[in-house]
Amino acid sequence: MMYKLTRRKLLKQARQAGGVIAVGASLESLLVACGGNISTTSNAPGATSVASKGLLVPDKLQWGADFTSGAPYVFKDPANPNNLVGFEVEVANAIAKLMGITQHQVETDYNKLEAALQANQFDMIMNGWEITEDRKKTELFSVPYYHYGQQTVVRKDDERFAKFNDTSDVSLTDLEGYTVGTGAGYKAADILGTDTKIKTKLYDTDLPFDDLAQKKIDAVLIDQPAVAYYVLGAGPGGTKNPDLRPIGKPFKADDYVVGFNKQNPNAQTLLNEINQAFDILKKDGTLHRIYVKWSMWNDLQAQIGIV
Repeated sequence: MMYKLTRRKLLKQARQAGGVIAVGASLESLLVACGGNISTTSNAPGATSVASKGLLVPDKLQWGADFTSGAPYVFKDPANPNNLVGFEVEVANAIAKLMGITQHQVETDYNKLEAALQANQFDMIMNGWEITEDRKKTELFSVPYYHYGQQTVVRKDDERFAKFNDTSDVSLTDLEGYTVGTGAGYKAADILGTDTKIKTKLYDTDLPFDDLAQKKIDAVLIDQPAVAYYVLGAGPGGTKNPDLRPIGKPFKADDYVVGFNKQNPNAQTLLNEINQAFDILKKDGTLHRIYVKWSMWNDLQAQIGIV
């Protein structure tokens, strides 16, 4: 099966492969098995609450993201297109619940998120967002809420990569001389651009998996969660692509963070509140349960304090 994707069909139907599902907890196993949109937020009486004084609109947490083909981050539920699903939707719900407010995703083309944030069209960006040197000029950033790596994907029948398996050490050097696709604006695009021996092909609307399967490019380098969903078929709604396979361990590790507009006088207040919420969600098992449900849990998350 072919997929029409971008970052923002990966962060638009897309954006760690190899998400190792934790086993042993009956609730987590049930969540993974059913693949449904089950709430993963604790309802325990007396749960810690978080203030929401930094919001642009009282009692409403507004976050910018692109749901167009944005699995597994945020996307329309195939079973009910009136609803949004995705692991970041569940993270936003968990934050809002701690604050005792509602959350609302503000649909924005991925490449326009930065401009919309600067115009205060929403409180923050949460869309597989990373810290970059350019973004540091205009944004403040939360603590990380997910730790991931870049994943290489090739055709399953491509003998040029036959020596690699999913535990191999694959680096940019192994991609030299090839045409490698990724999403425009992705961190992978910056990484590929550091090696002049790699021909990089950027995809702004459709992500590169179709072209890879059709032998129009040689490989893909992209965020690991997108590969888990669209290549391995992991997580609710994911469908395995039989023509492709990930090779090598993820590399060039990075973090997903929430971005805030530096020029917004309430940005630092909201940043502190979001960080407090993440601290709670990391320790009370909520983020763990969300990532298990979406087949994104792995040992990397301990590095950012998720238990």
